[in-house]
Amino acid sequence: MKNKEVVKQISTVFWDFDGTLYDTYPEMTASLLQAAENFNISLDYQQIFRHFRQTSVHQTFDTFFSEKHDLRQQIWTIYRKLESQHSLSAKPMSGVSTVCQLLFQQGKQQFLLTHRDSSAWQLLKNDDLEKFFTGGVTAEMKFARKPDPASLNYLCHKYTIDPATAVMIGDRPLDIVAGQRAGMQGWLFAPDELINFTAYDLKFSSYQALNQLFRLN
Repeated sequence: MKNKEVVKQISTVFWDFDGTLYDTYPEMTASLLQAAENFNISLDYQQIFRHFRQTSVHQTFDTFFSEKHDLRQQIWTIYRKLESQHSLSAKPMSGVSTVCQLLFQQGKQQFLLTHRDSSAWQLLKNDDLEKFFTGGVTAEMKFARKPDPASLNYLCHKYTIDPATAVMIGDRPLDIVAGQRAGMQGWLFAPDELINFTAYDLKFSSYQALNQLFRLN
């Protein structure tokens, strides 16, 4: 199916947060490196960044601290405190605000779907983006983590959304798979070449390109 035909079907957009709406990976990476340094553990920035980008925070911790459960928990506690502070300086991805405003003007509903806590809403509010969102799911709601579609199914049921007219947009395979398991499109935001994944319904490398797609419809 051509991109234009795919986009025409969409009336609801579900957004991932980290690495999709906001460029938070640098802050996340710096926080983990700083937390590890408290225990005289030196980690490589690019290696950690790549793991965050390709997998998830929990999988990254499992990879680097799997055999050190007590240490893992200590580093996790420090990491969470540092990351909550550092992420306050994160900014939206280039072009995101323009796309969110366009979708809002076109009457499309937008939802937040993130493993991050309510700090995601605060960042959106700080940048005057919260007003474009109808609702969403954050970590406090204790849903199973993506790619489990439980959070998407919940939002579709609560807001009477037909998954066939919806899309999940994210920068990692787990976002795409979650959307597809919920019966909707899965669109991959791929600003770099770090994701080796092809089971998406649509792929775009910039929000300028996505904006153009929606303007054509």
